[in-house]
Amino acid sequence: MRIFNIFRRKEFKPQPKQLRIDGTKTTLTPTPDDAELAAAALLEHMCDVRGKREDTEGKHQPSAIRHQTSSTRDAQYYRELSKKIKASRAAERRLTMRYLTYCEEQLALPKELYVGQIGEMELELYKRQDCAEREGGELLRRWQHCLAECIVRQMSAADNSGLNTD
Repeated sequence: MRIFNIFRRKEFKPQPKQLRIDGTKTTLTPTPDDAELAAAALLEHMCDVRGKREDTEGKHQPSAIRHQTSSTRDAQYYRELSKKIKASRAAERRLTMRYLTYCEEQLALPKELYVGQIGEMELELYKRQDCAEREGGELLRRWQHCLAECIVRQMSAADNSGLNTD
């Protein structure tokens, strides 16, 4: 009986922990700030240096996109191009998700936002419309909710100020 219990037990998988400094709170910004961009650049530089050390044996292949003319484009060119398009769309999706989270956070605050702030949020949401519609699902639902909330707040502010004359 004991031997069966040994084989039936679950594998131990350590849970990842978030890195945080005790007593500090991060504030979400709608776009990456200078500290975030610097950290990302540092990480990319560190990864490039490691990659160059490993590629010193002559395994490094130059980018297929840079060195091919329109007449010599082969399957490798299109694979590289596809990878770049997927990476840029993933980055655009992350930035859209970040801005939606920022909008939800701002709209949930108990303080009243100015009509100008809500208008700016609405314009930024419209800039991210293509990405939300392309991705669909939860991203599109959250985008629509934020946009609707902005429009409703602008309409109620216009009604309260007497600007809406039907």
